[in-house]
Amino acid sequence: MQSMKSEELAEFRGMLKLLRARIRGDVEQLREEAFSGSEAGNDQRSSNHMAEMGSDAWDLEFALQLAATDQGVIEEINHALKKLDDGTFGVCEMCAEQGRPEAKSRIAKARLQAIPYARNCIDCEREKEKRR
Repeated sequence: MQSMKSEELAEFRGMLKLLRARIRGDVEQLREEAFSGSEAGNDQRSSNHMAEMGSDAWDLEFALQLAATDQGVIEEINHALKKLDDGTFGVCEMCAEQGRPEAKSRIAKARLQAIPYARNCIDCEREKEKRR
């Protein structure tokens, strides 16, 4: 598999930046919703009914977990953007660690189009999942 052309790399950079911007907006919205109205006695979410209080706590925890997951994806996107800058974008990290030549350690373009921040080729990712 040959390395990517500069136009393809620019396309992936654009995809990653767009995805990061969208996720950042989602994270901010989730955080705002999770904490909305909880300042200075303006708590619209508070309730005196135990079931509603439990539901509100669950909603808050769920929103914060989603935000944390999205933050992890943003970190992966930032890593992929750094790899673009370093000239290593599209190279499977596990293959490289195993000493495979770069030409044989490329991540398939179809995989990168589906998950542009993928660190590993599909074979290495399967192997990684088996070990978990």
